[in-house]
Amino acid sequence: MSINFDPDDEEYYGDMGSIGSVKFDRILTGTPLNTGSIPRGFSILASGNAGAGMDLFAKQFASVAEDPENTILVSTSETSNEILSVYRKYDWPTDIRVRTMGEEYNKEVLTRELAASRYRIEGFTLSDIQKLAQTRFVEQKNHDFLTDLATQVTSLGPYFRAVIDSLDFFYSRFDPARVTSMLRIMQAHAQRNRGLLLMTVSDQAVEKSTERELMAICDIVMEFEVGMRGSDFDTRMVIRRFRNAPENLAFITFRVTPEEAITPETVERVA
Repeated sequence: MSINFDPDDEEYYGDMGSIGSVKFDRILTGTPLNTGSIPRGFSILASGNAGAGMDLFAKQFASVAEDPENTILVSTSETSNEILSVYRKYDWPTDIRVRTMGEEYNKEVLTRELAASRYRIEGFTLSDIQKLAQTRFVEQKNHDFLTDLATQVTSLGPYFRAVIDSLDFFYSRFDPARVTSMLRIMQAHAQRNRGLLLMTVSDQAVEKSTERELMAICDIVMEFEVGMRGSDFDTRMVIRRFRNAPENLAFITFRVTPEEAITPETVERVA
């Protein structure tokens, strides 16, 4: 099905979107102009180890949304208050849509599992038996968070911006092939609607074969690394894939500042 893009929207959004930092955009485009650096329709995979800055980058990427109502940040490990605190810290707009699936999972699934464990350990009370009788011992069907995610992302309109932080949650709870299939659906939706889709995944969270599939799906692949340099931490972003623009492959050392969050310091081109 073809999509008719509004001419006014085409002029407003342009062909490129920001990666979340004007300085990063300028590095990738090689120009001082603030025109964005990510082609509309691209999907981005950010991978890395804990503490390397992926979680902050995900929030920063969502913070530059042109249309907050057509933007969503899906977090699987943080609460709404934690995310809001970061946005206030950097004075980012707080009107984007946020969904905390980790909180939902804890409420719907873990609470039920905890109750079941208590029944096993303590035995059933009369009250417990009465509650079970009222439900006729029908077990609640688990919420399919994966389908829910795909449905929510594919409901977004043209020029949307979506962030999934992180895929670890889904790969640890669902069949990896099914997760990858759903990601392909979301990637295709981004491509057709000129949206921008960012997904994060931790090192060692998926098998090598699945990792290769993820890299093939996404237009841009960046890795976040953290190490020690003397007594200081050394953080950098390695852009390993940039569809149709190999000149953008680079090692970018960055730091986190109170004013700009993740901001680049030095760049080394690899192509």
